[in-house]
Amino acid sequence: MHELRNAPRQRRSQKSIDAILDAAEWLISERGQVNFTANELSSAAGMSVGRVYYWFPDIPSVVNALVERGVARLSEALASVLAGGADVEMSVALERGVDAMCKFVDDNPSAVSLCLTGGTEGPGHLLFDRMLALTRLLVQAKVPDAPEAEVMLVARALVSITLGMLLGYLSAGESRHLVRKELVYVLSAWMRARYPPAGDRAWTDPTYPIRPSRIPTKFVQVQRLVHPPLSTEQS
Repeated sequence: MHELRNAPRQRRSQKSIDAILDAAEWLISERGQVNFTANELSSAAGMSVGRVYYWFPDIPSVVNALVERGVARLSEALASVLAGGADVEMSVALERGVDAMCKFVDDNPSAVSLCLTGGTEGPGHLLFDRMLALTRLLVQAKVPDAPEAEVMLVARALVSITLGMLLGYLSAGESRHLVRKELVYVLSAWMRARYPPAGDRAWTDPTYPIRPSRIPTKFVQVQRLVHPPLSTEQS
């Protein structure tokens, strides 16, 4: 964790750091924005202000460390989705991805606010960028013949839709499972409208209201995209 003033040497030290980050997580998720004081943070963490400053030089460093932790957890949460087998259909991959994202924000409720205030310069830009990068891999696996501009456009749309609905998910209380299910419907319907299968009437009916983009493939293993096999051809 690059933002620390001192390196933790004992398990108790790491617990103090985790308590500070958990308190920042709670404050951001409660307010929807990053604007808390050191006194508020120390009170939420159950420790003195001096103890907070022993580990972190300032509040932005706490937020940066929280983002760093979120990036690692997000990558882990979506790893199994991105490493899906070649026979996994996009609808299944999307449902698994939504499940993973909902579980992630259950444990990291500040992530949505941090992503929404991210952009290119906000405190959560690294978290937003990681979410966008992972979504791009998912789209690229689905439509490997699509140009990069289209892949990024679709990835940004998926991320925007997901973050918007996850904001409602966090405030839905006992109805969170309904929002999760609705998010699966929305993403699946949108992707099918853009990339319907080869036999869909959208390809043959000129009166069909939504013109599709291209015929999709099955979900290809992302490892093959990240680490393509070496060529066996002789030079």
